[in-house]
Amino acid sequence: MIKSDAAAFKSALDGVKSVRIGTHQNPDGDALGSALALSHYLDQLGIANEVLCHNSAPRNLQFLPSVNRVRQTPIAAEVDLAIMIDLESIDRLGTVAPYFQTGAPLMVIDHHMPHEMPGQIRIIDTSAPAAALILARLLKQVDAHFTPEISTLLLAGIVTDTGSFRYRNTTPEALSMAAFLLEHGGNLNRISEEVFQRKPLSATRLLGYALNGMKMSMNGSLAWTVIPNSAFKLANASDEDTEGFVNEMLFTDCVRIAAIFREPNPGKVRCSIRSRSDLDVAQVARKFGGGGHKNAAGCTFEGTIESAESQLVAELEKCLESS
Repeated sequence: MIKSDAAAFKSALDGVKSVRIGTHQNPDGDALGSALALSHYLDQLGIANEVLCHNSAPRNLQFLPSVNRVRQTPIAAEVDLAIMIDLESIDRLGTVAPYFQTGAPLMVIDHHMPHEMPGQIRIIDTSAPAAALILARLLKQVDAHFTPEISTLLLAGIVTDTGSFRYRNTTPEALSMAAFLLEHGGNLNRISEEVFQRKPLSATRLLGYALNGMKMSMNGSLAWTVIPNSAFKLANASDEDTEGFVNEMLFTDCVRIAAIFREPNPGKVRCSIRSRSDLDVAQVARKFGGGGHKNAAGCTFEGTIESAESQLVAELEKCLESS
């Protein structure tokens, strides 16, 4: 952590009486863990705050401390400071975006590759595996009190974005920070069980459908599967039931890029993409208005799932051809 970042963070909060915290739609453990940990820290400072997100917490993150703080509409009409965490684009806030465009100063804390560069105060580290790690650094620099709640929330962010320390973005700092958070009451066992070791029957059935329908091209280097709305209905499943499906395909040893096309509701197709080594799938996702990290990205299409499949698969094949 650059000391100037910590100084900017501390200075931005000096004299502030109210803060609005936002994170991206379809939130993961890093998004919610970071936003809620920041909310708890602001409590320590006596600063009124609220956490806004387009979606409520998914089932596997309902265990997070104070998850009921997450709202879809604001309490305060105006705030002194707005903070976006774990996202770089205001559009990714979804329906809560207008509440971060009210004229209040905007701080961005993020680890994605900058493109739009919103915010007057920007604390960005693209080498960090999780926004939660950046926030943990900041809180250590400003001598925050690491309660078991804050430690569990930050640990959840680091654990989920590193795939429980299995992904290539895992760094020595991620491991040492995790140890620090464990020492301060972070509940790793609960995080691991709820996020990685528990799924409903609907998710198991839908995973079977997805893997049975897996398609391949480029001599097995590209794998993808399509889950239409009819399959969601048949399994009585929701979009959050597909968490981790794309990684199952990438586990196949010949596969270098994996993608999943999901249509939980007719007319909108969500795509998740994963890759190995230096294959940059975020660059592909950005062609369709999406983004993410080099090895983990996503995008959304309006229209039919067949159209989304043909467009994205063609670009992923080009990505492999040029590698």
